[in-house]
Amino acid sequence: MKILQRHMSGTSRSKPKIVLFSAFYEPFMSGAEQMVKEILEHLGSEYEMTLVTARIQKDLPKKEYRDTFTLVRVGFGSRFDKYLYPFLAPFAAKKLHPQVVHAILESYAGIALMFLRFVLPSAKRILTLQSGGLDHEDKQKNIFLRMFWRGIHVNPHKVTAISRFLASRGSSFRKDMVTITPNGLDFSDVPGDTESIPGRIICVGRLSWVKGHKYLLEAWPQILRQFPGAQLVLVGEGEERKNIERQIENLHIEKSVKLLGNLPHKQVLEEMSKSEIFICPSLAEGLGIVFIEAQACGVPVIGTRVGGIPDIIEDGKTGLLIEEKNSKEIEEAVFQLLHDESLRKRFIENAKNTVKSFEWKNILKDIKNIYEDSL
Repeated sequence: MKILQRHMSGTSRSKPKIVLFSAFYEPFMSGAEQMVKEILEHLGSEYEMTLVTARIQKDLPKKEYRDTFTLVRVGFGSRFDKYLYPFLAPFAAKKLHPQVVHAILESYAGIALMFLRFVLPSAKRILTLQSGGLDHEDKQKNIFLRMFWRGIHVNPHKVTAISRFLASRGSSFRKDMVTITPNGLDFSDVPGDTESIPGRIICVGRLSWVKGHKYLLEAWPQILRQFPGAQLVLVGEGEERKNIERQIENLHIEKSVKLLGNLPHKQVLEEMSKSEIFICPSLAEGLGIVFIEAQACGVPVIGTRVGGIPDIIEDGKTGLLIEEKNSKEIEEAVFQLLHDESLRKRFIENAKNTVKSFEWKNILKDIKNIYEDSL
């Protein structure tokens, strides 16, 4: 986006001031950050909007003026800035005197919103739940973490969630209703008709243990025995890359598995469009917008029965749902789709109506209504 040296006019001062909290932003983008981007670019002209984010890299400026919003980065330009963010962001917001502060994602931004209550009590606080991280058994057993999680959920004046699963979790901490505002998709980014490559299977997601790559790779040798020409493409980067590379080497599947790293969003959609199957065997997922993206690209999907994924995949109708941490079920689901072209086509056709409900323009209307109710 074009960067401007913008001077605030009398007109812009009269607009309501809204600050967004997100610990990460460009170039560190995932589903949560994409929501931030859509809000800033499409609602920023109606409000005086500022994003407060962590700096992370020294080459990123502390302040930028964009077409529709101001970007403020806090921290010293290192990876430790994300840990400082919850303490620095509230004071950065206080200087801006906003009427509304909207935190997107429970972790760093949610903690910052908790502290904002003491730094700027006059601001209305909104939190959007995005993370399925509390879904793990070990975290459920941690009493301290559950108490802390409760504080994050109870603190805001208003809570929204990107899936029914997260809305249910949020409601367990609150008396009021949690509104669902899912992550969405800009359909103008979706490639036109692209011919898929037979046997090409793609998985998109950060290289983290929570995405379940380990179980997909465990299943891959068996898949190759049935389909020797199959290719597995992994898109994303993360802390598990070395472990994944080691597992690929130990399983002797280097020739059939490609790691493409991080790619621009449009290129990710192009890679999806060239694939015959999309799979992401997550252990936890707030929503899983990558499944919607794959369906929009005309690719049948396989996902796990965790978090918000069942909001997207209706098992046997718009895709296949499998159990988490289960390599055998991964094998069987992949076999089923690779063997049955008519099933793949049926899933693609049935998913069209699901995909339409995730268009950004409709979601942004709901978010704007929440802002208006808070002002």
